[in-house]
Amino acid sequence: MNQNKKGVEINISTIIIVILAVLVLVILALYFTGGMKTLWEKIVSVPSAYSETDVSNAQTVCSIYCSASNAQQFCTREFQLKKGNVTETHMCWDEVIKGYNLQECKQAGLNKASCETV
Repeated sequence: MNQNKKGVEINISTIIIVILAVLVLVILALYFTGGMKTLWEKIVSVPSAYSETDVSNAQTVCSIYCSASNAQQFCTREFQLKKGNVTETHMCWDEVIKGYNLQECKQAGLNKASCETV
């Protein structure tokens, strides 16, 4: 048996070490170029619900407007509600805040339809 090998043998552990080294270099490059932030945002899921504290505070303010029968403020007041990393603008009569379901607003007759005339 003549084993005249003219190629270079590479050990499997050497191949694994090279692959890991390349992977580490790619991760470091992403980190230092800011690409890691966008990659991390894609990996981590964004919450699909609004902050309960923000919604509760908005409902309280809307309730005060309804108690005072202040249709102008009820219909025009904008609230900035956070949904994950995104901030959205909503009104008392929106489906998110549901000011029209509050007892004070029902008594005052304030809802989305009443805001269309304001």
